[in-house]
Amino acid sequence: MIKDIKILSVIIFISLILFGYTFTFDEVPEILAQGMQPTMMPRLIFSLIIFLCFFQIYQNKSLKSENKDIIKRNAFITFAYTLFIVLIADKLGFLISVFLFTLITPILWQRKDYVKITLYSFSMTIFVFVFFTLILQLKFPQGILEDFIIRNFY
Repeated sequence: MIKDIKILSVIIFISLILFGYTFTFDEVPEILAQGMQPTMMPRLIFSLIIFLCFFQIYQNKSLKSENKDIIKRNAFITFAYTLFIVLIADKLGFLISVFLFTLITPILWQRKDYVKITLYSFSMTIFVFVFFTLILQLKFPQGILEDFIIRNFY
């Protein structure tokens, strides 16, 4: 428990420093800004990291010690799977990468309700696509699915 709080405190401290550093970024004139200012995305990400660290500290209070070994093993497997997805994301593309990540990660953490996981994966993929691509107007890499759609339907 104490070790977890130390690690999370370091992550929070680094995130706060980097969040403060974003205030030194140059502002882009509104006419040139496509979607949002360059400072917005890093601030959102650092805020999310800080929130998740505090949430993890809160969750660790009720965690039994016998579950920590299982969590440690699952964390390493999840890290390896995340690295794998990051490495092949350029080939697969954004939609398939997010779908596979949100489909397989809960299964790696011993979730057995496959129908709910599949529905979650579809809805999360659609939400992330709509939020980042349509609302925030960010461009993501196109992969095999997008190429297939463009070649056959446009």
